[in-house]
Amino acid sequence: MDNSIQASFLSEKFRQTTKSLLGNCRSKSGATKEDFETLRDRKIPTTKTGLCLMDCLFEGAGIMENGKFIRSGMVNSLTAAMKGDEAKIAKLNELGKVCEKELDYKQFPECQTGKKILECLARNGEKYGLEFVNTKTDK
Repeated sequence: MDNSIQASFLSEKFRQTTKSLLGNCRSKSGATKEDFETLRDRKIPTTKTGLCLMDCLFEGAGIMENGKFIRSGMVNSLTAAMKGDEAKIAKLNELGKVCEKELDYKQFPECQTGKKILECLARNGEKYGLEFVNTKTDK
């Protein structure tokens, strides 16, 4: 299989997996259209359904497991967004270490782990030139 066909196949498989994960998480969390819009706008959800949706997506992406942050999963799932930039991937790994230390394998209340992870990434990401949360207000 040549690289372009392989990339296309993997891209389609990723889309199907993502679509399936989104559907499963929507059902599991009871998320609303507004909850999805909040995440799409790169904002931290404030509703219980939005927080549970984020936890479900993070679990599905391997960013957390059994309610705990998984640095290697975070790095693996976000590496594609770095578009092959090795310097950014290295910064992502360093940021992951900071959040791993900060979150220290803590178990948080239901539907709060994703929020804690995102808050850590947002709070510390700027130091590494990485932006995870949209802090701009648009209304």
